[in-house]
Amino acid sequence: MTNTGDVVAGAGGFQADVESLKSEGTNFVKLSDDFSSSVARLMDGLHKLNAGPPSNGKEKAPPEKSLGEQFLSGLTTFDSKDGAPPWGDDELGENFGVVYEGVRDGMYESMGHLAAKFQEIGKALTSMSKNHAENEDFNDSLMKQHVENKRAWRDPTVDGDVRTSITPARH
Repeated sequence: MTNTGDVVAGAGGFQADVESLKSEGTNFVKLSDDFSSSVARLMDGLHKLNAGPPSNGKEKAPPEKSLGEQFLSGLTTFDSKDGAPPWGDDELGENFGVVYEGVRDGMYESMGHLAAKFQEIGKALTSMSKNHAENEDFNDSLMKQHVENKRAWRDPTVDGDVRTSITPARH
């Protein structure tokens, strides 16, 4: 997009500004879509590792284990740890999980908010391009109108009807 100091007078500079705004609006909307799909891929990848909810938000809560089941699962092989989070289900793993899940959930929320803001910026830039085009068209139509102003200044050397109180020197 051009800086206002760089705007070229005439329709060419104006049209370039409108097209630039429209193009950047489209780019931001595409960026929002790309970012949203990347976030969904990240969420789904973490979900496959049992480290977070899926991107569709339809997560089933894991069934609660009794104290006996928890004890037994601690005595069995790694195959029985299928439902356990990747960081483990011991005390240290649980402490890590609490911190990890808080950070992860905050990150998911902020990334969703960022994607929505990208979308808003894109739509605002597109709207700005339309408003800019309408404003330029309106200003152009005003500039093409001629309204006689009897009180406006007229050059006395060109217009013979203009009377001046100062007489030019004659050589």
